[in-house]
Amino acid sequence: MSTLVLHNARIYTLDPRQPWAQAAVLKEGRVAWVGREDDLPANAPRAAEAINLSGRLMLPGLIDAHFHLVAGARWRFGVQLDAARSVPELQTHVRAFAEAHPDRPWITGRGWQYSAFGETPIHRRLLDEVVPDRPVFLNAFDGHTAWVNTRALKLAGLLDSAPTSLNFGQVVVDADGTPTGELREPPAMDLVRRLIPPLSEDDESALLRQVLRECAAYGITAVHNMDNWDDGLRVLRAFESRNELTVRVYLPFSVEPGMPESALEEWEAQTGELRRDRRSPEALLRTGSMKFFADGVIEAKTAWMVEPYADGSSDRGSPNFEPSEFKRLVCKADALGYQVCVHAIGDAAVRLALDAFAEAAQRNGQRDSRHRIEHIEVYHPADLHRFRELGILGSVQPLHAEYGADLWRQLVGASRLPFGFAWHDLLNVGAPIAFGSDWPVVTMNPYEGMRAGLFRQPLSADAASHRLTLPQLLDGYTRSAAYFEFAEDTRGMIAPGYLADIIVLDRDLFEVASNPGALVETRSVLTLVGGRVVHNQL
Repeated sequence: MSTLVLHNARIYTLDPRQPWAQAAVLKEGRVAWVGREDDLPANAPRAAEAINLSGRLMLPGLIDAHFHLVAGARWRFGVQLDAARSVPELQTHVRAFAEAHPDRPWITGRGWQYSAFGETPIHRRLLDEVVPDRPVFLNAFDGHTAWVNTRALKLAGLLDSAPTSLNFGQVVVDADGTPTGELREPPAMDLVRRLIPPLSEDDESALLRQVLRECAAYGITAVHNMDNWDDGLRVLRAFESRNELTVRVYLPFSVEPGMPESALEEWEAQTGELRRDRRSPEALLRTGSMKFFADGVIEAKTAWMVEPYADGSSDRGSPNFEPSEFKRLVCKADALGYQVCVHAIGDAAVRLALDAFAEAAQRNGQRDSRHRIEHIEVYHPADLHRFRELGILGSVQPLHAEYGADLWRQLVGASRLPFGFAWHDLLNVGAPIAFGSDWPVVTMNPYEGMRAGLFRQPLSADAASHRLTLPQLLDGYTRSAAYFEFAEDTRGMIAPGYLADIIVLDRDLFEVASNPGALVETRSVLTLVGGRVVHNQL
């Protein structure tokens, strides 16, 4: 790999020892030198290729700390409903897609918002009106609820024999016990989803290539993948072997309820060579974590709360795992040396995660585990100090504080709003936070996430704004995110010896940070991963 010189730039290094620079020398995939333009002649080989960046802002590559790479690519195969804001709009999109794809045996898609239904119940008849002859399966924007038509329910054998109870989730039924077509959480959703034909390898690969190109255009050079369902490891291994993987991927093992401890041991045996502590830092694909879902989401009332939802019901949601099983499997993952990432949105689920981490430390001993809680949309004030005491990391998504905000606030209730999306509370108590998108739940555009953090509004009159600064946000998308995957010695800064994961932007974030419209239009004009150019619009 040849030597590359990037100069005449505004380099925000994220290195506290040298925050700003003007030039850098890259050699063999790493940063060899970074410093002032005037010092470049003494530090750059004469024959090196040089790129004049004309004063553009240069940053470490952005790391999305919560992403669904393979699953998100697959979901692109169907109708995209993110823009629909009403039932008629949803129906129009679904009808048009079905008419444009007459040969597809199933109509699938994703992205509908709960708020689009207003006072209208989510019901199969609304889909039957536009697609009566083929099964339809549509994921909500958050992936926690499916909307299906009558044909899909019949094929799954649910129309006349719906399960009345599941360990987690719900097949919603009418007053007469007939399924409505609303399926909450994977145990219910999978009753239909398992019948959908898998994508062909060609379709799957084409969709993933498209997503990788988009990551590079935004300047995303690494993602913490938060699922490994449907054989995602196989897909990513194939892309890496063909030199098609253009983003670094930190991949977990997805732990499900009812799974024996031996399954965790089998994953270790099958993928041990990919573990972060055994694989070269230059490798694009690494493992080292295990992912648990402790609960669901507020909007579907499947997030687990300490006190009932504020809708007048006695419903508190429920945990995905039986708590003793959850703690036992977390302890097993910890004993195997894995970092544990827990999806926990409700305050009771956050408490369960903290309880499990405490028990793991007691059983297995203290170590540099860097266990994480993903989302933390609501926490109970009695638990805040435990983040610091247990050394727990907070993986949060700035845009989530905006999506579905009205319904979210109504269900959470006024008394809990001060503890919602409380990023500064975590920082103030000493819990590191890193930022991500949860794509495809929301856009992968990291500058939209930065806008949400910079212009955050309080959830209520007596709640703090939790507004973030641009340096805080950039740190959370680089240095902190690298720390969250044990890569702080090789990534997250532009410093000598660090991997040359570098982006050059089409505008200076420090100049447009007060202009939300300009901020979100930011793109990378040059993206390097390990010194390799994966996107170039200079």
